[in-house]
Amino acid sequence: MSIPINTTNGRTIDLADYVLNGNASFSPSRIVTLNASDVNIPLKVKIAVLYGNEILSACTFLIYTNAKVCLKDTLAHASNAVQQCVNTGENMSCAYTCNNGFVFYGGNFTRKVKCSGMNVWKPSLYPESCLKYELPAYFVKFDVTYNLNTLASNCVQNFNALLKDTNATIGSNIDSFCRLLDPGKFIIDSISSSASTFKIITTFRGHFVGDKHQNNRETCINLLEVSSSRSFVLPVSSIQCSDNTQAAVTVDTFGNTEIGYKCNGSFLFLSSEFGDMCVPCPAGRYFSTHTCNVCAEGLYQDLPDQSVCKSCGTNEISRSDGAACISRCPPGFASTDGFTDCQPCERDSFWINATHCETCPEGYGTVENGVLHKSGCKTVCQPGRYSQTGYTPCEMCPLHHYQNLEGQTSCKECNYNQRTYKTGSINSSECIIADIPNCDRTVLTGCENGNTTFQNHSAFCVCFEDQRGSRTNDRQGQMDTTVIILITLLCISVVLNISLIIRNCRQSSKQQTEDRNHGNIDRTPNVVYEHVGDTSSPYQELGKLDVSHNYNHM
Repeated sequence: MSIPINTTNGRTIDLADYVLNGNASFSPSRIVTLNASDVNIPLKVKIAVLYGNEILSACTFLIYTNAKVCLKDTLAHASNAVQQCVNTGENMSCAYTCNNGFVFYGGNFTRKVKCSGMNVWKPSLYPESCLKYELPAYFVKFDVTYNLNTLASNCVQNFNALLKDTNATIGSNIDSFCRLLDPGKFIIDSISSSASTFKIITTFRGHFVGDKHQNNRETCINLLEVSSSRSFVLPVSSIQCSDNTQAAVTVDTFGNTEIGYKCNGSFLFLSSEFGDMCVPCPAGRYFSTHTCNVCAEGLYQDLPDQSVCKSCGTNEISRSDGAACISRCPPGFASTDGFTDCQPCERDSFWINATHCETCPEGYGTVENGVLHKSGCKTVCQPGRYSQTGYTPCEMCPLHHYQNLEGQTSCKECNYNQRTYKTGSINSSECIIADIPNCDRTVLTGCENGNTTFQNHSAFCVCFEDQRGSRTNDRQGQMDTTVIILITLLCISVVLNISLIIRNCRQSSKQQTEDRNHGNIDRTPNVVYEHVGDTSSPYQELGKLDVSHNYNHM
């Protein structure tokens, strides 16, 4: 996807606008802001459609930010320089001027880059940084051969150490020898010695300080070379060797001289219209064999004055200037050249490298594009099974359903009058016609007009007589009769309880009347209770009264 911008601030997009429906998640976020800093740097985006916490489907793609106008903020930063840009209609020109003490590699102090519209910059989007330069020094190199009265191999190490310790003395001796010429102070930079039978050959390298006249310095070195006295390079007359012997030392020759303005160490000598100067190797190059070499493909160097290049990371290539690495098509994406027009690996494939995606093994697939590894290939659901994605983990088709294909997200339902007797059916032949009942009045009590219907793949009877509700079978009729009988018995029980209460009340009232009539006479009757067996009456008599009156006290 390509998103154009016309200003430095860019634009903001809502990724939800690219989702038709469903609950979706967004990475890196739903709202994405694209500005000048994103130009030429693709943004990886993933939109996933969810079912609960499970990903049903996902789409991964790259958003390329393209500037439709010249934007100076898209230029790489140039160190140690001041940038000044000017608009000329749709075009733009930016000049870079090095700070004091700095120069571009090649000896210039200014560089320009131009944009001709559509943010195409020439010569490059990556202007060079300015380098700290030095003025060349007048370097001197000469060899001195020393004679020993013993094998030099036993003495060379101690003798070289002694020369290094006394290098300031040797430099002062040369200054004194050439004092009338005033060539400037001589500094020894390095001393190295090697042994050859009874001789030690030592190479001295140094330079004159200051900006004294070159002819005077050349004359000084020439006089040293032809001088009959070589004591200025002989700080001692003897040296103790490693075998504890004392060896006498004399100067044999002084020669093999090299003189002239040179640069120190890894700096290169440049002669330009602004004068001679020494500069280090710029970023993107390394110093070797007295020259600056471009970093090879797959290597880079982001710092100046370096002797080696660094390795780019995995899936990266060197930038055109060698000062950085740029990413190839990111994992999950590929293209013909592995760099431009990167497209996600299609569904049912996985990423190998920036130029190749490989198809999943047979029987495997993916729920999204841009899969990074072979492990992202999932087994498809086998016939008789399904899942929300069509891939593992899968569930068996429920009762009265089947699935004869693999990799499906649902199961097929049997006909309304068919059913299965197990889950995980794989063929329509497993859908069996359901048993149909005989819907006559023996099943539908009191119903003359019944018929068979199906619900959830099960057959049952309904009654259509007088458009009453349905009685599916005689069990329903029996249930209705039972309810009526229970209600009747409840009513009888209530009536009986009321009758008993009335009878007890009458008997109690009669007894109280008789007691008042007799006064204090003992009229206590003889009551005999006899057991009464069950009768046909719904209730039983409470007892039998045998009353006899005693009138002796009357």
